[in-house]
Amino acid sequence: MSLLKDLTNIVEATDMTELPYDIINDIQTNIRKGAADLEQDWASALHVVHKAYELEGVERPTPGMAKAWKQYETNIQYAVQMLVKYRGVDGDWRTSALLIREAAEHKMTFRVTSESSKSSESYTTKAKSIDDLIDAIEDRNEDLMDVTVNKAKDGQSATIRFAKWGVKRNYRVKIEAVV
Repeated sequence: MSLLKDLTNIVEATDMTELPYDIINDIQTNIRKGAADLEQDWASALHVVHKAYELEGVERPTPGMAKAWKQYETNIQYAVQMLVKYRGVDGDWRTSALLIREAAEHKMTFRVTSESSKSSESYTTKAKSIDDLIDAIEDRNEDLMDVTVNKAKDGQSATIRFAKWGVKRNYRVKIEAVV
């Protein structure tokens, strides 16, 4: 009976999910070939890894499969390295990061100053255009007040005045592009 107990302890102590070396080698070969195939449009390194596992007929691990999960993480890192090697750091495989960066680069910085008879506050924010910023301010105050916008001809500044039921409020917002 102790032999059976010893065998049970060995099986419990060993993570049976770890993939054999030859399977991991085949998965990494698929990753390398996929990254090098410039006709493939990969959205991310993760997609390359998923396809490599699929081609080998291997189920992707879950975090509970400790050793297999570690192999999976290593394969993701390997896919990133291969995609950088064959497609560059800013290659099309980084579409989401590239789009986010491009969108951020096209935003302008504006100084917004809110003034009332009692106080004045100023802060900076980013927006694609002064019109987008004006729309956001109008939307926030739409239910509470009537909004009048006076925009400069150069489009680099604007003043927004507020009224409620036709009575002008002593409150305004100035928007100026920061160059």
